[in-house]
Amino acid sequence: MRALILCITFFVPLALCGQLSIEASAFSTLCSGSSTGMVQLEASGAVGEVTYSTNLNLTALMAGDYTFDAQDESGQVATVSFTILDRPETCGCTYPQAFNYDLAAEVDNGSCVFASDQSCLADIVPDGVVGTNDLLQLLVEFGVVCE
Repeated sequence: MRALILCITFFVPLALCGQLSIEASAFSTLCSGSSTGMVQLEASGAVGEVTYSTNLNLTALMAGDYTFDAQDESGQVATVSFTILDRPETCGCTYPQAFNYDLAAEVDNGSCVFASDQSCLADIVPDGVVGTNDLLQLLVEFGVVCE
């Protein structure tokens, strides 16, 4: 009498077993040297909530390379790496009507100061003092027709 031994092996892909993986979508800084880069992280295969081993503000990153770990509630760990690129544009006030207009600025950073923003309207050159510089600036603009 012969005995028949049957072995069955099942292959289950790791993705079906809930293997934790993290995908990073990194966005460059808005201006050179600014902390305006950001990253969006998306976890897949996680069991429960995912925590990241960083205390960085992921919406205010300087240019550079970043790597940190993520862990889900079951203890699975994944590593995520990404790069924030530094854009070459210069930030500053791009409105010629503003007191602090920056001719070199390519991207407006919201720092413009207009007459209604100041508590001391006679301080035309916004240096905190009403003085000779303010008078000279007024004389330079004297007679200009406003549009």
